[in-house]
Amino acid sequence: MKKLIFPLLFTASALNLTAQTAYKASLFGCMSDGITLNTRSIQTAVNTISSRGGGMLHFYVGRYLTGTVFLKDNVTIVLHEGATLVGVPSVYDYAGPSDAPKGLIVAEGQSNVGIVGSTPERELDTNVVGNGIIQGQGALLVANAETQIARGYLNGTPGQASPALISFSGCTGVKITGLMLQGAAGDAVTYRNCRNVETARLLIDSRETPASNGIVADGCENLNVADNFIHVSGKAIRTARSKGVKTNNNKTPAGKL
Repeated sequence: MKKLIFPLLFTASALNLTAQTAYKASLFGCMSDGITLNTRSIQTAVNTISSRGGGMLHFYVGRYLTGTVFLKDNVTIVLHEGATLVGVPSVYDYAGPSDAPKGLIVAEGQSNVGIVGSTPERELDTNVVGNGIIQGQGALLVANAETQIARGYLNGTPGQASPALISFSGCTGVKITGLMLQGAAGDAVTYRNCRNVETARLLIDSRETPASNGIVADGCENLNVADNFIHVSGKAIRTARSKGVKTNNNKTPAGKL
């Protein structure tokens, strides 16, 4: 029996090491000056890491301006304390899944993906909240959408053009934890038809635009929403057609949900 167990343990350990391989965003040319548009360099980093079997893309202190980034299989973005992903305030820099809202960080049909504000060794510390920041510049984005619509360059409404901070569709094994989410133009976090999702220890402050919801899930399965503080202009948590949803110890300024 021992001969059988050892290879299995070794294989699992090896896979785990591969999944946790660390990469610095700066090695891919990502600039933290808050001015340089990093969309292409961040996407290159994600694509490269996924093609190598997966790993963690680490962002350190600074402001990283970006448009939509598509997460790929087995890639986790890690935003350390002092690191901020800043959404560029132009509606033309955003895209989304085929059946879900546009977003700053997007994933469609991917497995084992995440955005975290704490490294694995600190995951057991329930006090780790909001290490890294995702900032949407929602008011500027909506103003840009209104201008483009008024000039006839863009169809629809400002709401339809306004991206979420995070928009995932058809994904399995999602982890979004330990972050501060600020100023979404649309909703802060949206999931559509996702399975096995953990959304925990988020500090969501999204009041720049009207009806910005905190966490929205549609058609999802096994969704754990725990220990979040949500201050938004819309609803804190909204679920539809979902099963296996657990909401524990989530709070708003008015108290527990």
